[in-house]
Amino acid sequence: MKRTFGGVSDERTRQDVDFIIDVLNLSEGAKILELFCGIGRHSIELAKRGYKPVGIEYNREYLKIAQSKSQEKNVHVKFIQGDVREIEFGINFDAAIIMYQSFGYFSDEEDKMVLQKIYKALRQNGKFLIEILSKDWILNNFVENEVTEVNGINIDQTRTFDATTSRVNFTINRHLEEGVVTKKGSWRLYSSSEIISKLDNIGFKYVAGYNDLDKTPLTKNTRLMRLVFEK
Repeated sequence: MKRTFGGVSDERTRQDVDFIIDVLNLSEGAKILELFCGIGRHSIELAKRGYKPVGIEYNREYLKIAQSKSQEKNVHVKFIQGDVREIEFGINFDAAIIMYQSFGYFSDEEDKMVLQKIYKALRQNGKFLIEILSKDWILNNFVENEVTEVNGINIDQTRTFDATTSRVNFTINRHLEEGVVTKKGSWRLYSSSEIISKLDNIGFKYVAGYNDLDKTPLTKNTRLMRLVFEK
């Protein structure tokens, strides 16, 4: 059986990090900022390879797992618990990453503020990689109602799209033994041109966009965009 890290195989994590190192052209011992680091699988793998990651995550339970995993693998990662809108990131990072669709859950103004903070945290010519789901793909494959089962728990989701704000408003109901737990939220969709323009207005230079880990170009059918920028 393949080992997994938070439901993702170790091999996939290694492939992700191979890609990160390649497209960001990371030098030995580079200092890397990871926003929304979750349970830390990318930061920990980067630390195993001699880099100096700093991972920021709001969810305390995720960070407990991340810290336990880093100790288990005998590597040092500086993990910071907090809201990325409020805490200071530090400066002189060689690179910054946001992996797998963790961006867009704030207001447009707050999204811009977070990106400005990333820009400030990077050294001159520092690189930024963001993985973000394509607005075009989402709208072409939009599902308003979905019922799934995860670990024996029934989950139903309802989604609506607001064309005036480019936001998906969602309601998720988790049917537990003790009752239904409901979560509501809103998520801003971006096309490649929209996110590139947003970053350009901050001062970032667009470097490249990829469809997959093999670095094939973006297409109209790209689901998860991998976009690289430079300060």
